[in-house]
Amino acid sequence: MKGLPLLIVLLFIGVASYGQSHGITINGKVVDKDGLVLPFSTIRAFQQNDSAFVAGAVTENNGSFTLPLPEGKYYVEIGFIGMQAQTRTISKQSGNVDLGTIQLKISSATTNEVSVIADKSIAELKLDKRVYNVSADLNNQGSNASEVLANIPSITLDTEGNVSLRGNQGVRILIDGKYSGFSSTPEALQQLQADMIDKIEVVTNASARYDAQGEAGIINIILKKNALSGWNGSVNARVGYYPEYGGGFNINYKKDKLNINMAYTFNRNENPAYSTTYQRLNSADTSFAYRQLYEHLRKKVGHNATVGFDYDFNERNTLSASVGVRTGLGNNFYDRVYENMDVNDVLQFTNTRYEWNKEMEDLVEGNLSYKKKFKKEGASWTTDFKAFRDQDFERSDYTETTTLNDITNTERSHAYVTEKNLLAQSDLVLPIGKDGKFETGVRSQQRQMYNRFGFSELIENVWQSPARFNDDFEYLERVHAGYVMGSNTFGRWAAQVGVRGEYSDITTEQISLDNRRNKQYFNYFPSAAVSYKKSDKQTFQLSYSRRINRPGQWSLMPFMKFGDNREMRIGNPDINPELTDSYEAGIMQYFGKGSLLSTVYYRQTANSMETMSVAGDDGIIYRVQMNVGNRDAYGFEFNLNYNPSSIIRLTSGFNVYRQIVTGRFNEVDFETNNFSWNNRTSLNVNLKNKTRMQVAANYEAPRINPQGRTLGMFSLDAAITHELWHNATLGLNVRDIFNSRRWRQVVDTETIYSESNTLWRPRNIRLVFTYRFNQKAPAPTDKPQDLFEGD
Repeated sequence: MKGLPLLIVLLFIGVASYGQSHGITINGKVVDKDGLVLPFSTIRAFQQNDSAFVAGAVTENNGSFTLPLPEGKYYVEIGFIGMQAQTRTISKQSGNVDLGTIQLKISSATTNEVSVIADKSIAELKLDKRVYNVSADLNNQGSNASEVLANIPSITLDTEGNVSLRGNQGVRILIDGKYSGFSSTPEALQQLQADMIDKIEVVTNASARYDAQGEAGIINIILKKNALSGWNGSVNARVGYYPEYGGGFNINYKKDKLNINMAYTFNRNENPAYSTTYQRLNSADTSFAYRQLYEHLRKKVGHNATVGFDYDFNERNTLSASVGVRTGLGNNFYDRVYENMDVNDVLQFTNTRYEWNKEMEDLVEGNLSYKKKFKKEGASWTTDFKAFRDQDFERSDYTETTTLNDITNTERSHAYVTEKNLLAQSDLVLPIGKDGKFETGVRSQQRQMYNRFGFSELIENVWQSPARFNDDFEYLERVHAGYVMGSNTFGRWAAQVGVRGEYSDITTEQISLDNRRNKQYFNYFPSAAVSYKKSDKQTFQLSYSRRINRPGQWSLMPFMKFGDNREMRIGNPDINPELTDSYEAGIMQYFGKGSLLSTVYYRQTANSMETMSVAGDDGIIYRVQMNVGNRDAYGFEFNLNYNPSSIIRLTSGFNVYRQIVTGRFNEVDFETNNFSWNNRTSLNVNLKNKTRMQVAANYEAPRINPQGRTLGMFSLDAAITHELWHNATLGLNVRDIFNSRRWRQVVDTETIYSESNTLWRPRNIRLVFTYRFNQKAPAPTDKPQDLFEGD
């Protein structure tokens, strides 16, 4: 296995150097209805069998274009800003194809968006958001939602799967524009398979129409849904190492007014992990050090299924409904070895702690939606209802031995967590004049969480349960909101302004302490954006929004895990939400062979929530989130798409930022000044023998935390797919080729010093087979999206 990374790299280099010839050349000329040439029109070629983007070009000053492609079956989409796109199916598979003169007509709805020709393959870069097409990134084959997010520039994940955007964990993750149990926790994202996901939208500075939760921005996961007539869909199977196998299907049926969609995925995997930690505690009455050697093996079986329908009563009224379920069973093993040392780091004795853990989780979620389109073009009214119940039960048994004697300590713990969520939302959109739009809506959401945790130890054959580790905790959150927004276009200028009001009513209670707490507050969340289209190739935008970040369940629940009895993460029911003012300026530039989105941003946050380490009187180190002060963050972000030739595509996202946290902890003022950056760059190659390959590099630079620092991390992923026969593909991907995706952290305070090195998941190899049936190339839309489009 040691030679595998080098072998894989050499294989991809060899494959990349193969098949560098073009099998077909398409040319033509694009004009408007009056015969005037249209320079910088976009020409995009897609494969006929799966609509995968292959290559693109733009017309010259005289309206002509030439697009060389590998041998194959294609259809070509021709478009221009403000014009209705046209599609041409190419019957030949090789040679020269002359499409002649193509005439485009003005669209019935104008657009202020700047589209990029080469982005649809992986990313569509827009001024208000970025859209990532999941199936176009070959490294997503057989992955789960967490792994998909980790493949997106500026998004990073820690060892526990918590998502950060631009270095900030205050992210709101939605499913189809709404909060969902399928994305509410890191564990839920790991259960959601990429086969069910169509695309992911990243909104870094959201408008007032969005839920105000999520100071760093919004990540919207859009599930697959088709609208082609008759039966169509896909099935897939995957196998991997470490041992993993699974499969699923996505089937759609449409006839007349009814459209039905069904999806199911199954996954069984084994996930090993390894870490080493050195920790020293220097308190007034205690000084000691130890080294922890940690290893786990998590075995899990999961099922995800959804079924839904759309029914068109007529062309103006549509009713939609869906039900989703998720189940999971886990059988996990944890092994911790503690090498206990004196103040001079001399080994004194060893403790070994084993944990056998079983977990069971299930989710049931229902959606109901009604949409009415009015006679006036662009006017609509939508009402949505959503409810879900998510529950997770874990039970663990522990044994601990020591080299000091032959006594075995026996313990056990349990944790039961349930979340119930109800959502009602109604939105109205009314066009004003030629290009204007007025929007308003109301929203009410209730989120209720219940946590029962317990711990006991066997002492002289009697189970004893410390009161502080055996309790019930309840959390009830009610948020009622309303918003108004207006937008319009004035020549080359476009503007949008809105305000959202949210009333929050939050109650927490730890039953044994009888410490019921209630917090009620009202906040305004204004937003504004203005853009200027200097030319068809360049647009500028300024935006502002105010956001809130309420603590999640892991920040609130008092106790969950008892595996490591020397270091525990506990919740803080008294923590307050963060409030953030976010400012952003962007330039969208596209050129003949690619595009560049450049952004500068600044976030000012009050009540900053930071994870702090505290040494308890019992010798245990507790990690807890606290409001420590204020946080200022500013940075630059660049997203590049470049097509040097018709068979090569380069995508790169680069984010550099500085974050300053000022506050007070343990009666001492402090300031943390952190400068860091991250980058993801992927190279895609389309080969002549119906083969595609991709290599992607990820780097996260070191960063400073309030009590220490996180060291840098680099990883390399690779993937390759080959079309076996019509509508069938076989793909291979390797995640973390060099086994270098390791989280290394240092905590350094007056009382605590620790170093940790964690390999959360070793190198993973997957083989994925996909078969599609009755899936045809989608027709291009005649109505471009609005620059300030919403959910």
